[in-house]
Order: sequence, then C-alpha cells, then structure tokens
Amino acid sequence: MWTKKTKGDEVPFSLIESEILPRVAAKSDIGRCRCVCKQWKSFLSTPTFGKMHLRLHGTTIDDYKVVILDGPTLCTLCPSKPNQQAYILSSLDGLVCLGLPESSQLVFWNPFTGVSRKLASNPHSPFDYSASCHDADVVGFYKDSSSNDYKLLYLSCGGYFGAYIYSHTSDTWREIKIDFDADICDAWSPATLCGQCLYFAVSAYIHAQRQMHWWIICFDVETETFRKICCPPLPDDDDIRSYCATLVLLNGFLHLYVSYTIFINDICSKQCNLWRMMDADGWVKVVAFCDPLDEDNFTMQQRICTASTGSWLAVLDEDNNSFTKINSEDFITHYRHFSSPSFEYTSRRAIYVETLVSPYP
Repeated sequence: MWTKKTKGDEVPFSLIESEILPRVAAKSDIGRCRCVCKQWKSFLSTPTFGKMHLRLHGTTIDDYKVVILDGPTLCTLCPSKPNQQAYILSSLDGLVCLGLPESSQLVFWNPFTGVSRKLASNPHSPFDYSASCHDADVVGFYKDSSSNDYKLLYLSCGGYFGAYIYSHTSDTWREIKIDFDADICDAWSPATLCGQCLYFAVSAYIHAQRQMHWWIICFDVETETFRKICCPPLPDDDDIRSYCATLVLLNGFLHLYVSYTIFINDICSKQCNLWRMMDADGWVKVVAFCDPLDEDNFTMQQRICTASTGSWLAVLDEDNNSFTKINSEDFITHYRHFSSPSFEYTSRRAIYVETLVSPYP
C-alpha cells in the first residue's frame, strides 16, 4: 500500500553531506550525484568535500595514474598560451604542482577533475621561478597536520639560495631561515616525503679536495628546520668513480641506493648498496650488489620514477608511459642499479593518485 511521504521521512541534508556523499565512489558515482539537485552539485564542488572524500577513501593501485604534459593537456591548462612550457615539480593527494617558467608562475592542478589555480607570486624572493636543468628550483609538497593545510617548501637554487613556505589555505608565502651552507650545493634531488620530513639527496663538488660529495638534507615540516645527514660510509679506496645516491621509500622507511664504480687490481665493477635510515639518522645496510663491468656484461644505470604507498611501488615505464606495480622485495631484486631520473624526464610526466582534492582552499 502506498503511503504519503512526510517531512519526517526525509533524510536531513546535513547527514547526506557528512555521512553519505563522502563515501560515494569518485570515478563512477560522483558525476551522477552532481545531477541530483543544485544543492548537491554545489556541495560536491567545494574544497571541503574533496578533503572529506580523501579521508574516507584509501588509495589502491587502481587510483594511481600517469599524467603527461603533452600538447592537448597544455591547451586545457593554458588556453591563452598553449605552446608555453610547463614542468611537473611535485604531487601529493592528487594535486600536482606545475611550474610555468615563461610567466614565472606556479600552478596547483588536479588532473582528475581538471581544475587548476595559479598560486600567488612570492614577494620575498629576488628571483622568479627557474627551470634551468642545472640549477632548477626544488619543491617539496607536504600536508601540515596541525592546520590541515597543504604546503610547499620552495628552494630557490638559481643565483641566490632561499627557502620559502607556501600555504594553500591562505595563498601566501613567507621566508624561513637556512642554517646550513646551501650555497655550495650543486644539485638537489626531488623531495621524498617520509613521515613528517622531506628528504633531499644533495651533491656538491669541493674544488679544494677535487671530489664530489653527497649528503642528505632533511626538512622537518613541524619545526620548519633543516638538518644535514651524512651518507653511509664508502669503502676506504681512492679509486671510486661515478658515485650516485638516490632516495626511495620502501615499506614506509626511507632508503638510500648508493651506487658507484670501483677499480680493484685493474678490474672495474659496479657496486650498489641499499641502506635503510634508522633512528638518530643512522644507516643499516639492507643488501649489497656487485656486478663486473666488461664488454659482455655491462649494467646501465636505470633512471626511473616511483610512487610508493604501503608495501608496493609504482614504477614508471619510460617507453610506453605506463607504470608497473611491484612489491618492495621484487623492486630490490630487479632494480639493482638505478638513480633518480633527470629533470627533463620528471618534469614532463609523473605518477599521481586520482582524488577530488581541490586546488582552491
């Protein structure tokens, strides 16, 4: 028997807003929910909903995709200047930070929703955004848990070294203190976020010693302070060449791949040690590889992009612009000699996670 619906039978919108809509699948159902009514459409378009949805949905391998800055993508992002260059600087929770060197601007972009927003200019820096391959500015992307605010650590490396913090909520910049000798740093790796710290592998050529030196720079996102961490010790041998240190996140722990060639009794071999960072900035060796280098057996240095969550990694395939899911143990076995890819490579493609997080605060 049909019963007339009364107001008491209606579900309050506050309940729909807080308990029902945030649990709807992003890919399959959000679009249909937008068509229900103007009130739903308006709420589903807010930055608040994007953050609520992210908290209730864990990320799986199906949520990760590859984004490529090709012609059609740039036309969508910059319709007034479709031919201008754009570089991928960092990514977190579905937001991709882009650098536009021609206009000296930074952009937050969600490739899944297609929404983008230009960031306010930095009034504290004497230099504009630089994308030179040799002194490219470095960006670390993190979330401030105390204020639920997405932030950027921006390191200006061209001409004058400066460190700045950008707040997504307030769209403002501020300069922070640098308490280490940053001017001697020649090259910085992309940032690796582990816990409440951003880590960078940094190299510098010390002319007085005629040697390249490596170390790790750690930025604590809570105290906003830097500290310098020594890399694991090398063998006591002068004939070490092509030294390279690369950070990677495995099973939630920060690891460092240290690779180099070494000459012993006129025999050249490729050495690679995987180290795990422990408490008090100490290192423990996890595994060591040694391959002879000759004409019949030569192992090239693999340059790869990875994204890590939980116990697996997504490894970007340079040839077909896709990625492979691999667990940490298999990664260690199959990628014995690898380093971070060049700036030219990482700036054009990246692995990101599909979310509804908005570039707008």
